[in-house]
Amino acid sequence: MKITFLGTAHGVPLEDRFCSCTMIESGNSIYFIDAGAPVIDLMLRYKKDVNDLRAVFTTHSHGDHTAGLLHLIDLISWYYKESSADIYLSNSAQLPAYTALLKAQNGELFEFPDRLRFHLTDPSTPYEDENISLEYFRNCHMPNSYSILVTEKSSGKTALFSGDMSIKLAKGDFPSLLSEKEVDMFVCEMAHFGIHELSPYLETCKAKAVYFNHVFPLSKYDDIESLKGKYPFSVHTPSDGDAIEL
Repeated sequence: MKITFLGTAHGVPLEDRFCSCTMIESGNSIYFIDAGAPVIDLMLRYKKDVNDLRAVFTTHSHGDHTAGLLHLIDLISWYYKESSADIYLSNSAQLPAYTALLKAQNGELFEFPDRLRFHLTDPSTPYEDENISLEYFRNCHMPNSYSILVTEKSSGKTALFSGDMSIKLAKGDFPSLLSEKEVDMFVCEMAHFGIHELSPYLETCKAKAVYFNHVFPLSKYDDIESLKGKYPFSVHTPSDGDAIEL
């Protein structure tokens, strides 16, 4: 399983970082966790075949995690006619909103082709195909927001994406899975709390490696650096374009 960080900024893009977007490659398929970056543009920039796109999963509906979806589904609907994808939305209001926007752009008769399949995220119905399985765990950043665990079937490797969590972790929504089960990779946001609030959870974290992204303010990078060597897991601060093979 190859994981490439395409967007590692916080809620606002930076000159060298797009908003939240991570590409996963397994088998001959491509998946995305969040689409805050210009997904379709980046696939082409990284020389990926749009026809290999299998599914997009969103942790929640805020724009810095979903802004790239409209362009993606627009181009698949009329240009990439051999492409087919499942799009998982966390908010039931998103699909009629996308439909209205695309009708405004393309004409009132616009309809999504059957190749684009939209789903409302349901934690009781995990995603599974021949390459990966995926589980959702509710968090408290907003109504219907999630942490996402991805498991590659062929290797058994696991990656947990925190999504955005509550302010100061006041609602205790740091993924409890991390104290119960070893995961190969934990991608942790760092915009809504500080090291002080996070430290008690890191004490019991069973991840092999922790990657901090969505960092704000940027002074927190120094705080994250101070964590290196303090825990059994390795600590990383990925930039856009960084890729990890699990």
